[in-house]
Amino acid sequence: MYARLPPIARVFFFRAAVARAPAEPAVILGTGFDLVDVARFSRVASRHDEGFVAGLFSEAERAWCARQRRPAEHLSARFAAREAALKALGTGLVGRMSWKDMEVVPGRSRGAVTLVLRGEVAAEAARQGVCRVHLALATTREVAAASVVLEG
Repeated sequence: MYARLPPIARVFFFRAAVARAPAEPAVILGTGFDLVDVARFSRVASRHDEGFVAGLFSEAERAWCARQRRPAEHLSARFAAREAALKALGTGLVGRMSWKDMEVVPGRSRGAVTLVLRGEVAAEAARQGVCRVHLALATTREVAAASVVLEG
């Protein structure tokens, strides 16, 4: 068959023959969504000492949120991200998992964020075959929302 092709077609035929097979399609292993009432989260946080918020969020997250115009919205969104991630895993916060095993990190472009998993949460994600974590956050003055998709 190859010998009967015109010279230009032989080049394309060869390139197509050596091209790698497409990677396996991504599989969605879990999805999670959470809404947090910003005022309620602020009231709960204000009833406790600074250790409450420090137990939920990394120092970098707390510092980033403190620099924003409305820190409570951003802290609420980060809490919603943690809840959504646990829903996507289907486990809740169990065993030796910690709220600090999950961290929302600013992305490269404005508004982009990444959810970093560590410790026991990362171990559970690995057990389930998670390769990528997708996170979307949205906030208003009243509500913070997070959506997490786990890809395998």
